[in-house]
Amino acid sequence: MKSFNPFQGFRYFLERLFVRGTFYQFLVMAAVIGMVSLAGGLLVYGSGDQDTGLLGEIWWAFLRLSDPGYLGDDEGLWRRSVSTVLTVGGYVLFLGALVAILTQWLGRYMRSLEKGLTPVRMRHHIVILGWTDRTLPLIRELWLAEGRVKRFLSRMGGPDRLRIVVLAEDLQPELAAELRTDPVCKKYINSIILRSGSALNNEHLNRAACLHAAAVLVPARTYEYTGGVSSDVEIIKILLALNSQASEAGLALPYVVTEIQDTKKVLIARRAYHGPLEVIDGNSFVSRMMVQNLRNLGLSLVCLELFNHGIGQNLYIHRNSFFDGKKVGQIRMGFSRATFCGIVRKCESAFTPFLNPPASMILQGDDALVLLARDYESAKIFTTSEQREDPEMASLSERSLQPEPQQQSVLVVGWSHKIPELLREFSSYTDTLYDIRIFSSRPVEERLQILKESGFSDHENFCSHLLGEVTSEEAWRTLDLSSYHSILMISSDRLSSGEEADARTMAGYLQLEALLKNTDHRPQILLELSDPNNRRLLGSRRGEMMISPLLLSHLLVHVALRREILAVFHVLFRASGPEITFRSLEHYGLPAGPYSFDALRRHAWNQGEILLGLFSGAEKEDSSGTLILNPDHKVVLHLKPHDRLVVIGTQLKMMKGELCT
Repeated sequence: MKSFNPFQGFRYFLERLFVRGTFYQFLVMAAVIGMVSLAGGLLVYGSGDQDTGLLGEIWWAFLRLSDPGYLGDDEGLWRRSVSTVLTVGGYVLFLGALVAILTQWLGRYMRSLEKGLTPVRMRHHIVILGWTDRTLPLIRELWLAEGRVKRFLSRMGGPDRLRIVVLAEDLQPELAAELRTDPVCKKYINSIILRSGSALNNEHLNRAACLHAAAVLVPARTYEYTGGVSSDVEIIKILLALNSQASEAGLALPYVVTEIQDTKKVLIARRAYHGPLEVIDGNSFVSRMMVQNLRNLGLSLVCLELFNHGIGQNLYIHRNSFFDGKKVGQIRMGFSRATFCGIVRKCESAFTPFLNPPASMILQGDDALVLLARDYESAKIFTTSEQREDPEMASLSERSLQPEPQQQSVLVVGWSHKIPELLREFSSYTDTLYDIRIFSSRPVEERLQILKESGFSDHENFCSHLLGEVTSEEAWRTLDLSSYHSILMISSDRLSSGEEADARTMAGYLQLEALLKNTDHRPQILLELSDPNNRRLLGSRRGEMMISPLLLSHLLVHVALRREILAVFHVLFRASGPEITFRSLEHYGLPAGPYSFDALRRHAWNQGEILLGLFSGAEKEDSSGTLILNPDHKVVLHLKPHDRLVVIGTQLKMMKGELCT
C-alpha cells in the first residue's frame, strides 16, 4: 500500500467540493483569488505610498488580478513585475476559471431542460409511455385521425385540441429529429411534448401527468430488451405503478390501452389494473390476420383501408336513439353514404358485436351501429324510407360459409414468438385441414420446447419442422416448393432491430422469387415486415405484405379513440363467425355487366351477406387489382367476369354464449 500523499489528499478534498455543484466551485475559485490577492499585497507592501496599509495593497493586488486595465498605472520595477504576474494570472484565475464554471453550469442547465425532466401541466392530453417501433406510427395515426380525436376528447370533457406527451427512457436529440422529418408529425411538432424518464418509475410517470390524461397508450417492444425483462412484464409493472399513483393522489384512474404479446399474460394485465383498460393480444391478433390473409387473397388491401385513418373507408361506431326498437332490415337501406355492417351491444361489462346480423334482429336502447364510411359525417346520414323492410331470403344454413373440407399445405419460413399462436389459429379452422411445415435455422429441439411451454400440444398432428438457413439458396433448393399452396415468411424477433430482421426476410424472399421464376407453380406469398420504410424496397413484386408493428399501432389508436372497435375487429378476424371474404359473380348467379351498388348489395342480402365493395381488374386469383370499398350507392359499376365482390359472410359455427338479450 502506498504511503499517504498530502497533495493527493488536498486534491481529493477539491474534487469533493467541485462535484457538489456550481456554488461550491465558485467558493473554491473565490478562495484561490483571495489567497493570490493576499500574496500579491504582501509582496508589494511598503514599496509604494507610505500611507497605504496592508488592506490597501491587498485591494491593489485584487484590482490587478481582476482588471488588466491597471497594468500601466504602476511605478517602480518591483511593483510593475508583481502587477504583470497578477494581471497574467488574472486571465487564468479570474476570467478563465469563472467563465469555465459559468459555461459548464449553463450547459448543464440547458441539457437538463432538453431532457424534459419538468412535469407537464395539462389535462385531457394523450400519453404514450415508451419509445418503441410502434411510437412514431402511433403519433402519426393520432394526427391523421383528427376528427375521431376531437370527438373522443369531447366525450372525455376536454378541449378538442390534441396534445401528445411521450415519455421516453432515453431521450436523445435523434427522437426529436425523427418527429421533425416525419411528413405528418412535423406539422404539429409544437403539440408533441417529449419527456425523459422510465415508465417503470413512479416519479417519472408524474412528468407525463398520466393521471390527468384522456388516454394512456402503452405500446409493446419487439426487439429491445433490457435486463432480461420482457415487454409484457414491464407493461404489467407500469399498470401497477399507475394504480399506486392514483391511490396515493386520490384521483381516478385514466383510460389505458396497451398491447400484451404473450396471450397467457393478458389476464394478468387485466387483474393488475383497476381502471378502464383495453388489452390487445398482439401475437394472437397478428396471427389471426396472417391466417385470414392466406385464406382470402387480397384481404391485405381491405385491411390497409380499414386500419389506416385518412386512406379510403373506415369503420365507425354510431349511436342514435331513433333506431331503438327497429329491425335491421328496416334501417340498413337508409344509409346513402355508408354501409351498414352490424351492431355492438353492451352485455354486462363487455361489448358484444353482431356483424352481418339477420334482418329480423331488433335494435335495443344501448346498441351502437357499425358503419363503413369515408368519414363520421357520412356515417350519420340516414334517410327514412317508406318502403317495407328489406327481406332476407337466405336461411341460416344457406348463409353459412361452409365449403367442403379441403387440405392445404403451408410453408412457414422463419421463427418468432408468434409461431405458437399462429399454429393455434391454423388449428381452429374446421373447414380446412392445414399441413404446416416450418423452415428455419433455429434448432428443432428449441422450437419443440417453446411449443411445449406455450401449452399447445396439438401441433404434432399437422406441423413438421425443417432445418435450414433462409438466406441460403442451397437450403431453398432442398424444398419441394411445388407442394405448397401458400408460403408465409415470418419476420424474426431474434435479431437486434427490425431493420436487420427485414433484411434477412427480404433476402429469403428474393431467393424464393428466383426459384419460382421459371416454374408454373404460383403459391400465395405473404411477407411479414417490421419496418414500414422497407415496403417500397420490394416494389410491385408478387405477393402480399403485412407490417405487424404498423398494424398494431393503428389498432392501438382505433381502440384508444373508440373502445367498441376492439370487439368488432376481434370478431371479424377470428376462425368462426363473420368473415371478410371475396365472392365471384357466379356465386350470386350474376353475369358480367352494369349494376348499381344498391342492386348488388340487395343480391348480397338475399344470400345472407353484406356487400362492402368491389375488387376489380384482377385477371387471376391474386391480390393484383383495384379495391373499391363503399362506392356511391347509385353509381353504375361495369363488372367484368374476373371481378370479385368484397362481402362479410357468417360461418355457421357460432358460439351460442355470444348472444345476449
